[in-house]
Amino acid sequence: MTFIGWMKKKKKLAEKLFEYRIKYNAGSYHSVMDSYHYFMAKNSKEALDSHESMLKKKGLIVQNIYIEKFNPYSGKWSERQNL
Repeated sequence: MTFIGWMKKKKKLAEKLFEYRIKYNAGSYHSVMDSYHYFMAKNSKEALDSHESMLKKKGLIVQNIYIEKFNPYSGKWSERQNL
């Protein structure tokens, strides 16, 4: 067993993930029915990429309306970005 001394190994901190929701519409023939998908991501681009990947995998074609970020301190959805 070796003595390390006063040196401590730095822990690698994981990047904080935020909750995003994407409002989308199923298509022109379902124009009244808007839905949401929720994602945990580092930023809005990553959340949108995950959303598009999931749609491609399932073979769905939708109209994306906007993306919002959840603010855990106020408990409200904010930072709306129209798509």
